[in-house]
Amino acid sequence: MRYQGIKVTLVTGFLGAGKTTLIRHLLAQSPPNERWAVLVNEFGDIGLDSAFYADLDVAISEVPGGCVCCTTSAAFQQGLNQLIRQYNPDRILIEPSGLGHPKQILQKLRSAAYQDVLLLTGAFCVLDARNLNDERYTKHDIFNDQIESADGIVLSHVDRYQQEDIDRVKARFGVLTSMGSTPTVFMSDPMALSADSLDIGLIDLSNASSTVEKHSHTPEKHSHHSSHHHVHAAVETTDQDKHWSYHKQQGDMQVVGWHWPRQDCFTQEKVKSIIQELSGFAGVYRIKGVFLISSNEALLVNVARGEVLITTSPWHDGSRLEIIGGIEGDWLKFALSRGAELL
Repeated sequence: MRYQGIKVTLVTGFLGAGKTTLIRHLLAQSPPNERWAVLVNEFGDIGLDSAFYADLDVAISEVPGGCVCCTTSAAFQQGLNQLIRQYNPDRILIEPSGLGHPKQILQKLRSAAYQDVLLLTGAFCVLDARNLNDERYTKHDIFNDQIESADGIVLSHVDRYQQEDIDRVKARFGVLTSMGSTPTVFMSDPMALSADSLDIGLIDLSNASSTVEKHSHTPEKHSHHSSHHHVHAAVETTDQDKHWSYHKQQGDMQVVGWHWPRQDCFTQEKVKSIIQELSGFAGVYRIKGVFLISSNEALLVNVARGEVLITTSPWHDGSRLEIIGGIEGDWLKFALSRGAELL
C-alpha cells in the first residue's frame, strides 16, 4: 500500500540526549530523489540550532521560544506551514525542545488541519540511559512523557555506559531487541538508526488510506533536488546586528542566553575556559553555543551532563550562547558574570 502525504517523523529527547546528532545521521541517509527538511522548536529565544545544521544541504525552519506549554502554539504551526509551502518536502524531521511535551505535538500533527497534508510515520525518543539513574530526569514529567510517547527508543552515548546502565534499560523496556518489542529499542555504538526504520509507526496503521488523502504535494512538483535552503519561520523581534541577552523561567527550568553581532570575534582559549567552568555546575542541564573566531569560522559548543564537546564549523552569522538549568543552585549568577566576560 502506498501512503499519501508528506511524511513526518518526530525526534524527541531530553536536554542533551543527542537529538541533533541523530537527525544529522538520518539526513545523511536521505534518498537523492527526495527532499528532507527539519523543523526545530527550541526552548530558548535566540535560535541557534541552525548553526549545527549549517554544513548540510537541508531546509531548516527554526521556531525559538518553545516551552512545555507552547509546543503547539501559533509559532510552531506557522513554522511548519511555512516549511511546507516554501520547500514542499517529502519528509519533515521535527526536533522539539528537550522541554517540550511530545503528546501535544503528536496531537497537533494528527489534527484535522493536517490530515490531508501530513502522514505521521513515527516518534523516536533519543535516550541517554545513564539518566535512568538520575532523579532529576526520572521524576521529570517531560522526560517520562517523551519515553511513553515513542514508537522507538534510540540509545545515545552507548560507549559510556556501564553494565548497570544496560541493566536499567532492560528493566524498563524488556529484552533489548530491534524487533517485536514496544517501544522498539535501538542500541548501537556509535548511535545509529536506519532511515528504513523511520516509518515504524505505520506498521500497525491499517486504515491509513482512509485517514490520509491525496494533496497538492506530488512528485511532479520537485523534479530537481534543491540547493541549500534555510527557512527562518520565527518572527525576529530583536536586531540581530546588536548585542543582547535575556533570561526566562518556565516551571522548574530557566534559560539564559546571549547574542553578539557578527563583527564580534572570540578567542578560542577564553571560550573553552569559561565553558569548561560553566559545565561543572550541577544545576546546568544544557549549554549550546556558536562563537565566531574569524569572519567565516566558528566554535560550536555542545555540553550535556558536564561533558564538553567543542568543534569548528563554517559560520557567517552572529555568535550565540544559551544555558538551560534548574531553578536551584548558584549557576545562574556565575553564568551571568561569565557571559559578560566572554569577549
